[in-house]
Amino acid sequence: MKSTKNITFYCVDNDTDDLDFIRENFKPNLNFNLLTFSSVQMFINKLKSEEKNKNFKIVLIDNIITSRGMNTRTALELLPPIKSIDKEIEVIIFADSENIELKATASNMRPAAFIKKDSQFFIRLYPIISRLISKYNLKKKQRTVRYTIIFLISLIVFALLFLIISNYILS
Repeated sequence: MKSTKNITFYCVDNDTDDLDFIRENFKPNLNFNLLTFSSVQMFINKLKSEEKNKNFKIVLIDNIITSRGMNTRTALELLPPIKSIDKEIEVIIFADSENIELKATASNMRPAAFIKKDSQFFIRLYPIISRLISKYNLKKKQRTVRYTIIFLISLIVFALLFLIISNYILS
């Protein structure tokens, strides 16, 4: 996978065995930081504290997160608060079944992908990450080209104004 400077992965799952499994086996060919959270609130707090960090970010989140007091939330419910903190962040949802995508069609805010948690998990995850990185890099290049064009047009307009003003003063 082509790498951006550095990618931060946030993995959110209240099952600590699953978090351990991901920590031990997550080895993409990238420059990355992997942060794992068993609590939604700790994850949201960390995301807020890194709001100014402009590195590419990907959230890997379990479909259903249970926290203290049996406060159960789905990843689809957490998508709007996550995106309100960072509009550029990509979210991949772990699912126990294939039909979760049907639930997401009603929402205007969709995750980047759904991945079934099974023995083929990492085989499906790495190509999705690669696609998201390519999409991110393309957006970044388009932004750079846009800014370059705006700069060049501004420079040409400034030069033309300078020529017009200098000819007016000299005549």
